[in-house]
Amino acid sequence: MRDNNNNYLPMHTCRVIEPTTTINRLQFLLHLCAASVVLYYHASCLHSAIHLDRISVASVSLAFVFLADVVLFFMWVLSQGFRYRPVSRSVFPERLPDDDMLPDLDIFIMTANPDKEPTIEVMNTVLSVMALDYPSEKLHIYLSDDAGADVTLHAVKEAYSFGRFWVPFCKRFAIGVRCPEVFFDDSKINQQESEKEFVQERQKIKVMYDAFKKKVKKLKEGKDSTRGFEKTRHEHPSKIENIREVETNSTDTGDFIIPSLVYVSREKRKGVPHHFKAGALNVLLRVSGVVSNSPYILVLDCDMYSNDPSSVRQAMCFHLDSKLSPSLAFVQFPQEFYNINKDDIYCAELRIFFKTLWLGLDGLRGPVLSGTNFFVKRCALYGNKPSGTSNRGEFNLEDISRLKHKFGNSNEFCLSLVEKSSYDFDEKITTYINPQKDKVLMLASLEYESDTRWGDQIGFLYGSVVEDYFTGFHLHCRGWVSTYCFPSKPAFLGNVPINFNDTLFQNKRWNAGLFEVALSRHCPLIFGISKNFNSVLQSMCYAWLAFWPVFSFPLLCYGIFPQLCFLNGISLFPEITSPWFGTFAVVFLSSCIQHLREVVRSGRNFTTWCNEQRFWMINGLTGQLFAVFNVLLKLISISAVNFDLTNKTADKAQIERYENGVFDFEGCSLMLLPATTLSLVNLGALIGGAWQMIKFKAIDRLFAQFGLSCFILALSLPLIEGIIFRQDTGRVPPRLAMWSIVLSGLILFMFMFG
Repeated sequence: MRDNNNNYLPMHTCRVIEPTTTINRLQFLLHLCAASVVLYYHASCLHSAIHLDRISVASVSLAFVFLADVVLFFMWVLSQGFRYRPVSRSVFPERLPDDDMLPDLDIFIMTANPDKEPTIEVMNTVLSVMALDYPSEKLHIYLSDDAGADVTLHAVKEAYSFGRFWVPFCKRFAIGVRCPEVFFDDSKINQQESEKEFVQERQKIKVMYDAFKKKVKKLKEGKDSTRGFEKTRHEHPSKIENIREVETNSTDTGDFIIPSLVYVSREKRKGVPHHFKAGALNVLLRVSGVVSNSPYILVLDCDMYSNDPSSVRQAMCFHLDSKLSPSLAFVQFPQEFYNINKDDIYCAELRIFFKTLWLGLDGLRGPVLSGTNFFVKRCALYGNKPSGTSNRGEFNLEDISRLKHKFGNSNEFCLSLVEKSSYDFDEKITTYINPQKDKVLMLASLEYESDTRWGDQIGFLYGSVVEDYFTGFHLHCRGWVSTYCFPSKPAFLGNVPINFNDTLFQNKRWNAGLFEVALSRHCPLIFGISKNFNSVLQSMCYAWLAFWPVFSFPLLCYGIFPQLCFLNGISLFPEITSPWFGTFAVVFLSSCIQHLREVVRSGRNFTTWCNEQRFWMINGLTGQLFAVFNVLLKLISISAVNFDLTNKTADKAQIERYENGVFDFEGCSLMLLPATTLSLVNLGALIGGAWQMIKFKAIDRLFAQFGLSCFILALSLPLIEGIIFRQDTGRVPPRLAMWSIVLSGLILFMFMFG
C-alpha cells in the first residue's frame, strides 16, 4: 500500500528493544569476567586437593562441582545468543490488499485421543477458525484424527452443521472472540447487550449451541463410539471425508460463505512406525496439496482456539511483504493459555520462551517452530531453498520421475507441486474426494512414504519427537528465516495440564526430543554452523535448547556434594572474608538479577521469579534427568524415546487444588524420586551442617554452603511439605514418600559415618 504521496507504507515494523539490549551486553561482560574467575578458583582448588590428598571426599566433591561449573558456563555462553539483539514487531493489517487479492489458507488441526482431548474442546477450536476474519472461500480446514474415532467424525459433522449459523452470526456482528464456549460464558463477553437484534440472535444461537453440545456429549457417551475408538486407536484404515451439513433443512446462510472442512484419519497399523504428530502433519500436507493446495498453512493443536479473528491478517502482513516474503518460511505466534492459575505454580506459561527467548531469536534469523500457532509457507516444507518471489517452489513436470522419487507415486500430488490448479475447491472435492477417493486415500496410507524423502528432506521431519524444533532448525539451515508476531491480544489460547505428573511427563518428552538432536549428526553446534545460512548466534540458540536437559547434571552436583561436605564441616567455597567470595556472589547475583529483570519486563512479579527458579530445579531433577537417561539408553538400543500425549482433561478436585496453588502429587510416578530424595538430603544436611558451623565456630568458612542449602530448601518446600505433612491435598504418594525417606537416610548415614 502507498500513501497519498505514493510512498510505500510498510505492513510491519521492527525495532530493537532498548535499553534491554545494551544492559544485556554490559551484563555479559561482567558475568563473563566473574564466571571465569570462579572456574579458575575451583580448578586451582581441585588441583591442590588432588596433589595433597589424592582421592578424598573433598577432592571428589570439588571435581564434580568444577564439572558442574563448566556445564553451567557452557550453557550460559550458548544462552547469550538470545540476549544479543531482542526485537519487537508491529503489524498494520489495514494496509493489506483487498480481500480478493489475499491468498488461500489451509488450516491443520491435530487431535489424537478423544479420551485425553475432550471432543467438545476440539470442536470449539474448529468453529473458532471457521469464523476467522478472512474471506471464508479462502479458508480450508483439515481436521486430523489420529485415533480414527467415530465420535470425532460424527462430532465434526455436527460442528459443521452448527457452523452454518455460527459463522454468519460472528461476521454479521463482528464478534471479538469466536470460540462459542468462551463467547457464551457471560463473564467473558463484552458485547453491546442493549442492541435488541443482537440479543435475539445471540439467544437463538445459544439455544443451537446447547443442543450441539448435548449431541456431542451423547456421542461421547455412546457405547458404539467408545468401543469403536478402542478398536481403532492403534490400527485403522485411512479415511477422508468432506464434511457436509448433517441436517438438510434450513440451509440458507444468506450472503455468507462457510469455509470448507475436511476430516482426515491416516492409516495406522500395530508395529509399523507412524512418526507421531509429524507423520500426521505430512499426511495433511499431501491431502491438502491435491485438494486446496493453498500457499500458506496454519497449524493448530486441537485445544488452541482462535482468540483474535484477525490473526490471519496479522500473519499476512509478513508473508505478503515483498522484501521479506521470498525468504520467509513461517510466522510464529506465542502459545498462551486461559487456564493458568495466578501464580503459575508449574511454569506452564513457558514465559521464558515466548516472552524472552523468542524475542531474542527474532532479532537473529527468527524464532523456533513451536508446535502450534504458526503460519508456514507450503513450498518451504517441500525441501526448497529461498529463491525468487514464487510461492509454488522450484519444480516442473519435465523431471516427473525425480519428483515421484522424492514425493511419492501420486500424479495428482506431483502436479500440485508445479502450479496451482485453475479449478475451484468444490471441483477438487468432486474430483478427488468423491468418485476417485482411492487416489487421495493413497496419500494417507502407510506405504505411500516408502522409498521417498518424506520426513527426511520433505515435510515435517522425523529425526526427533520434537518435530517442530527439528523441522524449524532445518528450515533455517536451508536459508529460510522466520518472524515472531506477539500481539497485545492473544491470537490463540489453549489449556495446559494442571496435574503435576502430566506436566513432568510433558517436559520429559520435550527434553528427550531435544537431547536426541544434541547427540545426533544434526547437533546445532556442528550441523548448524556448517551451513552458511545459519549464523553462529542462531546456532548457539538452537544448541542451548538441544542441550537444555544437561542442566540436570549441575543440579545433581550442587544438590548433593556441597550439602554433604557441609554436613561434615568440609568447605568447598571461599570464606566470607576472602576476596574470592565476592566473585562467587557476583556470579550468583548476576544470574538472579538478569532472570528477575526478564520476569519483570514480561509483566510478571517476584512470585513468578521464585516459581520459575523452583520449577527449573524440579524439572532438572525429574523430566530432564530421565530424558537424558532415556536418550542414552536409546543410543545403546535398550530403550526408545516415546511420544506421550498430554492429558487435557481434569476433574473438579484437580482444578480446585490447582486454582488454590497447591502442588498436586496425585498419580506421581517414581520419576519424582530424585527430586524428593535430594530435598530431604538437603534438609538433613542443613540441620547437621548448621550444628557443625555453630559448634566449631566455622561461620566464615561454611557460610556459602549454608546459604546454598537455605536457597535450595526454599525452592524445595512444596516437595518437603508433600512428604512430611501428610494432608489429603498436595501430599506425595506414600510409596514415593517412603522411598524418598529411606534413600535420603542412607545417603546421609553413608556420608556421616562412612
